[in-house]
Amino acid sequence: MKYLEYPLFAEGFVNRFLISEVHTQIRQFTRSTLSGRVNEWLKKGFAIHENPCRKEFIEQRKGEIPQCPDFTHITNGGTLSVFGEEKLVKQYFPFGNPGIDGSGFYYQPTYLRMYGYTILQSEEEGTVDFELETCGGLTLWVNGQLITDFTPFTRNLVKKTTVSIPLIKGMNGVVVCLDDLAERDTDYYFRMKRLGEAELKILIPANDEVEEDTLNQMEQMLHGMCFDKEAYFSETIKMNLNNPFNQPLDLEIMITPGEFIEKMEHSWKLIKVRNYTMEAEQKGLVLFHTDEISPGYYYFTAVLTYKGIVIKRKIGNQLVRKEFLESNNEDRNVRKKLALDAIIKFAPENTYKAAALFQREREFKRAEDILLEELLGVRNRKDCSDFHFIIMIYIYRTYHNRISDTLKNALEEAMVNYRYWIDEPGDDVMWFFSENHALLFHCCQYLAGTYLPDRTFTNSGRVGTEVKARGEELLHHWFDDFFREFITEWNSNAYIPVDVLGIGTLYNLTDEKDPLHQKAEKALNMIFYSLAVNAHKGAVMTSFGRSYEKEMKGNYNAGTTSLLYVAYNAGYLNRACIGYLPLVLGEYQPPKEYQKFLALEEEEEMIFQNTQGFENHVNLYLYKNSKALLSTAIGFKPFQKGYQEHILQATIDETAQLFINHPGESFPYGSGRPNFWAGNGVLPLGAQYKNTAVLRYHIGEEERIGYTHAYIPINSFSRYQGEDGILVLEKDGAYVAVKALNGLTIQEQGPNQFREFISQGRDNVWVVRVGSLKEYGSLEDVLEAFRNVTITMDGESTQVKDETGREYLLDRESILKVNGAPVYQYPETVDGRITWKERVN
Repeated sequence: MKYLEYPLFAEGFVNRFLISEVHTQIRQFTRSTLSGRVNEWLKKGFAIHENPCRKEFIEQRKGEIPQCPDFTHITNGGTLSVFGEEKLVKQYFPFGNPGIDGSGFYYQPTYLRMYGYTILQSEEEGTVDFELETCGGLTLWVNGQLITDFTPFTRNLVKKTTVSIPLIKGMNGVVVCLDDLAERDTDYYFRMKRLGEAELKILIPANDEVEEDTLNQMEQMLHGMCFDKEAYFSETIKMNLNNPFNQPLDLEIMITPGEFIEKMEHSWKLIKVRNYTMEAEQKGLVLFHTDEISPGYYYFTAVLTYKGIVIKRKIGNQLVRKEFLESNNEDRNVRKKLALDAIIKFAPENTYKAAALFQREREFKRAEDILLEELLGVRNRKDCSDFHFIIMIYIYRTYHNRISDTLKNALEEAMVNYRYWIDEPGDDVMWFFSENHALLFHCCQYLAGTYLPDRTFTNSGRVGTEVKARGEELLHHWFDDFFREFITEWNSNAYIPVDVLGIGTLYNLTDEKDPLHQKAEKALNMIFYSLAVNAHKGAVMTSFGRSYEKEMKGNYNAGTTSLLYVAYNAGYLNRACIGYLPLVLGEYQPPKEYQKFLALEEEEEMIFQNTQGFENHVNLYLYKNSKALLSTAIGFKPFQKGYQEHILQATIDETAQLFINHPGESFPYGSGRPNFWAGNGVLPLGAQYKNTAVLRYHIGEEERIGYTHAYIPINSFSRYQGEDGILVLEKDGAYVAVKALNGLTIQEQGPNQFREFISQGRDNVWVVRVGSLKEYGSLEDVLEAFRNVTITMDGESTQVKDETGREYLLDRESILKVNGAPVYQYPETVDGRITWKERVN
């Protein structure tokens, strides 16, 4: 046995371990009801909805300290017994992660446990303080001595503690146990940080044949991996990955869809693995032609193996089929047919494909086999099963004469045994408290009760007529809230399609004289009005109430993009069908008069201001012309901890875009909420006036990350110039300009190469402007204008003076004054106020 040596860097994070595979065990608990208001968690935090199963779990766990395993003779590739199961031990490679992370999404309540082992080499004997951080439970032993059993178990809310650890001179064996109860998205990680200046090194046991230099070169190889483009259009995709060795190197690429809820059962089947051999010192790796797999946003994980040690890292990109970009057709029925065929050809074997097969009268057995497999997720009450169950009920009703008795019986049993709302008992982790989930549960309850009026529903004890009545009551209440507040997760490309799935299916399955049908039509009209107003060049690329990196970067493949295609021939066809499926199955048509918002004329400008969401959750401001768009959430929770809120977006087209955030994680492609790009660790004070927006950041010392950054993929623009904290870019007659008070540094390596612009400092100001190049004449003139923009801070107050002398004053109380005068009239209505202007150059 030998030891691989790693330095303990200045920040002091111990992030090199041998770790065991995660032991998972689905748990059952006392069936309980829940209470709470839909969407309230977005205002007060999701901790207000603690699942009773977590309370029960904590009571059980706090009296049971995990056992400390013996790692003495274990190296990478060895095994460790966890609850009688042999778990593989592997070396962990952090790639910028300060901790050890096994975060993921779990559809059922699942107990998680994994162990880690590392060695701290100390130059002298003494006691060293360490800060421990986790959301679950962290048990720590050093040299066989129990140091702490730290058990916050606060579900995705990080807690910290400080421990004093006696270290001997030489090698100190450190064993950790990380455990938690997973409920849906689960931040399953720990961090161990040395406090003070003690000189320590990290040692990892390894087999004698492992060459440390070779392993380090492989790790550095993956550090540098990136793509040159933000999207690949029916072409060969190439990864910038360089073989540092003077001999061939084998590796594999795992290709995983970015959308994780497309399929409930056997989703592992969607992962593709391809093997490659790189020649000696080969520069770049050609992967495949993008049309060889279904289009969409994907994660590409490069996997290297050396002497049994596996090193892997993932990056993302979107694949687009040119045929989708060329599928525009003024005939709505043709678009519907093309959309159904796209689902059949490119969607995974899921409920939505089954519906498309029935609608197109194809392969009924294949459709039934899909449904019988996917029904297991409904029977097990997996989280997000409501996204699929509603279409299963639609199939039961609409194609009743086409489906077999076997499928009918299976669907009926699923309907009578499902849990439909929080007033029914359960021990699952289905999420009820967001607007889209609540809608789908109510629709399923109402429809199931309608179609099985005399059956007894086992979870509630109600008969079908009562189930229908309860679902109807809840739906009317949901629509009342929706009409008053509209979408709390504003403009979200991820969740607007889910709303359309529920409302559109209800519209399709109700009589036109039914009040629910009429309310569904009104709600759909509201959504398509919002989509049309916020769309630019066929996609919704604005500020978002909930954001994921795959939607922010994958605009060609977003669900709202395909909704605009089916509804207005304005977006693009893709396989993100969860929203457009009810449109192609039914007869709803959005109002034609909204089309005027979709594509502005050359000299037109439009400003849209509205207020929406739970208890007037957010004030929104949008500017757009025919060339560009700028969108900001105005004064949204300034300087408070953020979640997945995306505050500012500047857009020229689907890839030529700019957005700014305070990263919630220090490493790209993590699973945090917020993460590296999606959401904000700490929210800024955001303001916008016409085509200029200002973000003021104030990040407390307690936050580890003390910088903000902008996503600006310069390869997606035709030209750019920059200097002294200024960057101006142009494309297709439009410009985007940005200035950061604390300067800008471009990232020149790794996944964000030539995409990330970093501005250091906890107090910082960003100024962003978009427009037509005609306003200035040339990009050089835009740069000159931004040279003359001045930015000053006075406490939490911020003043910006532009090149014309216009003064913008930001503070938390008035949000924004321009030349001394308030410019907002918030709160506005949900429908908002549109100001049109014909631009004078």
